[in-house]
Amino acid sequence: MQINVKSNISTFAKAMDAFGKNQIPFATANALTSTAFDVRKQIVDDTYPSSFTVRNKRFASTMFRVEKANKRNLTARVFDRLGRDYMTTQAEGGMKRPRGNNIAIPSRQIKRTASGKVPKGKQPRNVLGGKGYRTTLRSGQEVIAEQTGRGAARRQRVLYLLEKVARIPKRFPFYEDANKTAGRMFDRNFKKSFAFAKQTARRKAKGTMRA
Repeated sequence: MQINVKSNISTFAKAMDAFGKNQIPFATANALTSTAFDVRKQIVDDTYPSSFTVRNKRFASTMFRVEKANKRNLTARVFDRLGRDYMTTQAEGGMKRPRGNNIAIPSRQIKRTASGKVPKGKQPRNVLGGKGYRTTLRSGQEVIAEQTGRGAARRQRVLYLLEKVARIPKRFPFYEDANKTAGRMFDRNFKKSFAFAKQTARRKAKGTMRA
């Protein structure tokens, strides 16, 4: 998943003098990069924690990265460097269909790792290869379960619900929050970057003239 931050400054460029126009590509690249970092901060600090139960506070900052813009490519990118398909599903929602006969949906009994994965030993195939078994509850729900305890304390623990199809709700507003942040921050970043670029160019010009 990713979002590209682009800009169309042709109208603004027409209002610039020749000196100012020379600084536009540099200023735009810096503004796009700054805006991409603003987007990343929004996603990591607010959007992600508001959407999920965070067990590993470093996971989001590890996952989302920024690809900087430059004068030749006026596009900055915020992207998931881990390439987790399930994050795209959480951001877009939709229907998930099984590769085999069923989709195994983890219950609350399955504790994920710090990186958000189901531990290898608790994945459906490995559970079924160990003490787990398929069964049907009184409600008619098919599940993968295992027995815990002994004697009178013996109980059935449901690890996975088995479904033919699963509706994945849209719960991670990555694109919406990213677009709002980019729209709010780019003009501010561009003005700051353009003023700095123009000031730097003038200092260099004066130094050249003195030399």
